[in-house]
Amino acid sequence: MPPVRRVMVYALKEPARMRITDTDGKIYVGGSQDWYADRWQRASGCGPVAACNLIWYLTGRQGGTEEYKALMREMFTYVTPGLQGVNTAKIFTGGLLRYAEANGLDITTHVLEVAVSRCKRPGEAAVCSFAAEALQADAPIAFLNLSNGSLGNLENWHWVTILALDTETMDAEISDGGETCRVSLSVWLRTTLLGGVMVWAQRAGL
Repeated sequence: MPPVRRVMVYALKEPARMRITDTDGKIYVGGSQDWYADRWQRASGCGPVAACNLIWYLTGRQGGTEEYKALMREMFTYVTPGLQGVNTAKIFTGGLLRYAEANGLDITTHVLEVAVSRCKRPGEAAVCSFAAEALQADAPIAFLNLSNGSLGNLENWHWVTILALDTETMDAEISDGGETCRVSLSVWLRTTLLGGVMVWAQRAGL
């Protein structure tokens, strides 16, 4: 008999908490920057939306798109894109922590940088370990991809949210624009030209 593949899949414990229902009954998974009313916010708002996804899940918020949009508008004032968007971990985590403090949340952020220089990048094992730790702690992961490399289903210079990961294949389920898809973090890590960032947040006492 062929050997049985040991699948090590890590995922959010309550994925239904990421589902957001529109007024017409359509169900989204996470938010979408297209929900911003302002043109600049729609163009640059992927970082604030990734931050919203983290907070929405960690705080167990409930509601539909209108409640989520209210969080998006508030979050944009903390995780605020510059001319190059939210293109660093510092901008993202700084804004997220300021939002948390203003709203009485005690959180700690965890960051993994993937450098431009290939010799300075973490290996696949380190990326898997970082993501697995987050998902085991029941925390979604904000993922900034500055260059998609060989991946055709991942935008350049864009934040998405990782919901699950198979650590053997390094296939990740992500939320992007309120929809889900699977991307290969292994291919991304090998082929990205500019690297990126992964961030997750943990509430105190959890």
